[in-house]
Amino acid sequence: MLEDAALELFRQRGFHGVGLREIADRANLSLGNIYNYYQGKEPLFAAIVDRLYAEFTAATVPLARFLADCRFPEDLQELGQVMGQMVSEHRDYLLIVFIDTAEFGGKHVRPHYENLAVRFRAALGPRADALHQDGLLADWADPAVAFALAYMQFSSYFIVERLIGARNHLGLDDGAAVDSIARLFTLGLAPRDPQGVNHD
Repeated sequence: MLEDAALELFRQRGFHGVGLREIADRANLSLGNIYNYYQGKEPLFAAIVDRLYAEFTAATVPLARFLADCRFPEDLQELGQVMGQMVSEHRDYLLIVFIDTAEFGGKHVRPHYENLAVRFRAALGPRADALHQDGLLADWADPAVAFALAYMQFSSYFIVERLIGARNHLGLDDGAAVDSIARLFTLGLAPRDPQGVNHD
C-alpha cells in the first residue's frame, strides 16, 4: 500500500529526507501513478496523518473505552495505565506528530490539539458538571481542563519512557510513576496533615 510505504520511509528519515520517487519505488508504483491519488508528497503525508489520527481516536481504542464510563478523578491511575497502552499501540501516530512538529511547525497535527479540553468536556458529558456537586473536584477547577492536563501528563511520561527510550526517567517504574502522578493531581503539592487537611 502506498501510504504504508511512505510511512515507513517518513519514520526512518522524516518528511524532507524522502523523495516522492523513492516512495513510488518502495510501493512498486510509477511516479505518475502516485499523482493519480495525491497531488504531491505533502498531500500524501497529510493523508497519513489523518489516517493515523482516525485510528488514535477510534471508538475502540483504550482511551475511548475509558471515557465511556470513567469515574474521573477517582480513577486517575487507570487513566495513566490507559495512556501507557495508547502510547504503545499508536507509536506511528505519535512519531508522525513529532515529524510534523519538527518539519512543518505542527501544521497538520495542530487541529488535533486545538480545543482539547472542549472535546474532553463533550466526552465526559453530564459527569463533568456532577463533579463539583459530588465534591470530587474543587469549585475553582474546570473538570475538562483537569482531565486534559492529566491526559497530557500521562502521555508525556509514557512518550519519554517508550518512544524516546529514557527508561525510569523519574526514578520509578511505570506503576509507581503513574501512582505518583495521580497522587500529585489528586492531593496537590501543599503540605497536609495525616488527616488530609490542607494547611494553606
